[in-house]
Amino acid sequence: MMKSAWLVMGVSVLLTSCATLEPEECKTADWVKLGYSDAMSGSSVMLNDYSKDCAKAGVTPDQTAYMSGYNNGAKAFCTYDKGVEVGEKGKSVSDLCNKPGLAEDFNRGLAKGKELNKKQKAVSGKEDERKKIEQKLSDIKSGKAQSTAQDVDMLYREKSLIEKEIDVLKREKDALGR
Repeated sequence: MMKSAWLVMGVSVLLTSCATLEPEECKTADWVKLGYSDAMSGSSVMLNDYSKDCAKAGVTPDQTAYMSGYNNGAKAFCTYDKGVEVGEKGKSVSDLCNKPGLAEDFNRGLAKGKELNKKQKAVSGKEDERKKIEQKLSDIKSGKAQSTAQDVDMLYREKSLIEKEIDVLKREKDALGR
């Protein structure tokens, strides 16, 4: 019971520490770098959170400096390549890139990345199916499972079809390229 309480507390700290500043950090914060860093992580503007955190230290965030860094970070983040990367990982980002001049390239990359992610998931699913068949065949060969020769033949045929599907999916993914 005590371990679970510590685990819940630890997770809570991790979740809240992502968008918070300690009072001492507020006093020495480089608001340009902080804004840039938030944008480069795909986050939305965090000024309201920082204002609440820094009020405890009597510090008001430099909104102009933060937004300057954030806007520069958004320009660096919202690229075609970053869109592909985000989509391929199956992640989503805030509305950071939904601005004129930023959205077009990023969203094209994001769509391509999502398609790559979809193909990879399909490949992984088929590879899992193949492993299950291989395990059944191994169990039959070692005597752990009983089967007829017809069943074994059917498993080999099914495995062969799955391997062909995997090859097709991989070629389709490769054709999408980067």
